[in-house]
Amino acid sequence: MTHRRPSRSGATASRAGGSVTPASARRLGRVGLALAFLLSLSPFADAQSTLLHERFEPDPKEDLALSTTIPDGDIPAYLQTPSGMATAPDPRTPPSTSQQIYNNTAADASADSTYEPDRDTRRPNVENYDDPFSPATAPFKRLRAYDAVHPNYTLFVWRKELHLVKVGGSLGAGDEPFYGDIGVDLIPNEPIRIPTVGPGTRILRMHVAPDADVTVLRDGADNWFARGTTRQRVRLVVQLAIPRATFGSEFANVDWSVLDRQPRFQPSQGAAYEEVARTIGISRAMRPREAVRKMVEYFRAFAPSDDPPRERGDIYLDLALSRKGVCRHRAFAFLVTALHLGIPTRMVVNEAHAWVEVSDGTLWHRIDLGGAALNMEQDLDENRPPYVPPPDPYTWPETPDSGQQLAERSRAEQQTRGQQGPGDAGNGANGPPTTAPSAAPAPTASAAPDPRAGRTQITVAAIDRDIRRGLPLHLQGQVSNDNGPCMRLRVDVLLRSDSLPQGAVIGSLSTDERGRYDGAVVVPRDFPVGDHDLVVSTPGDIRCASGRTDASP
Repeated sequence: MTHRRPSRSGATASRAGGSVTPASARRLGRVGLALAFLLSLSPFADAQSTLLHERFEPDPKEDLALSTTIPDGDIPAYLQTPSGMATAPDPRTPPSTSQQIYNNTAADASADSTYEPDRDTRRPNVENYDDPFSPATAPFKRLRAYDAVHPNYTLFVWRKELHLVKVGGSLGAGDEPFYGDIGVDLIPNEPIRIPTVGPGTRILRMHVAPDADVTVLRDGADNWFARGTTRQRVRLVVQLAIPRATFGSEFANVDWSVLDRQPRFQPSQGAAYEEVARTIGISRAMRPREAVRKMVEYFRAFAPSDDPPRERGDIYLDLALSRKGVCRHRAFAFLVTALHLGIPTRMVVNEAHAWVEVSDGTLWHRIDLGGAALNMEQDLDENRPPYVPPPDPYTWPETPDSGQQLAERSRAEQQTRGQQGPGDAGNGANGPPTTAPSAAPAPTASAAPDPRAGRTQITVAAIDRDIRRGLPLHLQGQVSNDNGPCMRLRVDVLLRSDSLPQGAVIGSLSTDERGRYDGAVVVPRDFPVGDHDLVVSTPGDIRCASGRTDASP
C-alpha cells in the first residue's frame, strides 16, 4: 500500500545575499517567486476529456485512522493530542536553517555544566526561544537540570554518568505524545546536550537524517545528550511519550520515608535553611505534600525588583528572605530549601525560563514558580499546536506571571503583528513592510553604573555567514568592562541603514554568568532590502554602562 505523505508548505523566505559581519554593510537580496505548472494532455482523449488523475487534499483524520507514517520511517504522520492535531516533521530534508542547531560550543552545553546564582532580580524584557517540539511546549523546553548544591551554592548534577535512553514501546495509559525535531552537530563519541519535553520522557520512534549511528543518553538529573560516531550535522525526528500528570498534578500524599533523601546539600548551609524554613512555616513534622504546597505559594509570591537584595554574605538567604527575583531566583531558592527538607528536587533552566521539578517517589512533577520574562520571540507554525497543560493544582497570587501566560501572550502578540499588513511574517509575504521597523530604544538603566567600571566593551566572536529574511541569525560574543564580565545583561541586535540611523531592533539575547551571549534572532521577513550594518548594543545596568559595537572609542 502506498502511504500518503503529509503536506508541506511551499513558502520560501527571501534570502539576504552574502555574509554579514559587524559594521559591514550587506544587501538583503530579493528572491523571485517561481511557480511551475505541469499540464499533461492525452492525444487519445475523447470529446469528453476523460479525467485520468484527480488531486485530493490531505486528510489528517483519515491518515490518523489508517496509521499513515512519514516517508522513510515508522513515525506516525499525525498525532492526536489533548492540545490538538500535530503534524510530523518531514525527515527527508537536512536540519532546517530556521531551527537551532545543538552543539558543544555554548559554555553550559557540556555534561559537566554547573549553575551559579546571581542577584540581578530585574525582569528580562525579550528572550529568543527555540522550540523543537510539537505540540509546542514554550517556554518549558527541558534543557539543563541540576539536583545538587556545592558549598558556595553553585548547582551541579549529582550523578553525571550517562545511561542509554531506549527507543521503542507505545503510549501507555495517561501518556501524551509529542514530536521532536532537533538539529545536532555530532562530534565522534562526544555527548551533545539536547532538549526534551519533561522528566521521564520516553522515545517511541527515532529517525536520523541523514542516516547516522546516533544514540540518546541521559544523566542522573535526566538531562539528555546525543552521541554519534561521525562528525556531521544530523536531524533527529522523534516521537516521544510522557505522563500528562507530569505537567499538572498534586504531589502524592506519601510519608517522608518514601522519598529518596540523598545528601545533595551542604551541612554548612543548615543554619540558613532553618531560618528560611521558619519563615515559610515548613518542617518534617508536616506531610511532604503540605510542605510542597506551602513552598510553592511562598516562592510564587516573589516579585521582580530593580534593586538587588541586601547582602548578608549568603545569596540563598538574601533571595529567599527578600522574596525578590524572577524565575531563576525562585527556582534556585526553592531547590536549596527542598533538598534540605528532604524532597527530591531539580532546577530546570533554558534560554527563556526556569522552574522546578519535585518527586513524590513515583512521579516527577513540573512546577512553575512564575517570574517569567515580559516577552518571548518564538517560531509559530500552524502544524505545531500550542501545548494545553492540565489544570494547575497550586494557587497563584493575584498578579501571576507564569510561563504559560508568557507563551500565550507572546503568541497573541506575534499573531497580531502578523495581521497588521501584507508585508508581515504571518502571511508569508516578502513585500516591504507597511510600517517601518521599530527604532532602537534609548539605553536605560535602573541606576547609574559604577564610574570606576570603565567603558563597556561588546565583542562579536561568531556569526552566521548565510543570512535570510524570516530565518534565525545566530551570533555569539561577550560583554565586559574593566571590572570583568557583564553577566545577566540584555543584548539587543540591530540592523542599521541610512534610513534607520539609530538601527532597528530585530531581537535580544542575554549574557550568562561569564558575560557571554550565544543565541539567534530572527531577521523579519518584511525587513526592507538594502545595505545594512549589524550592530550589537546593551542598555547597561548598575554594574555596566550602556554600549554599542559601533560606538566611537
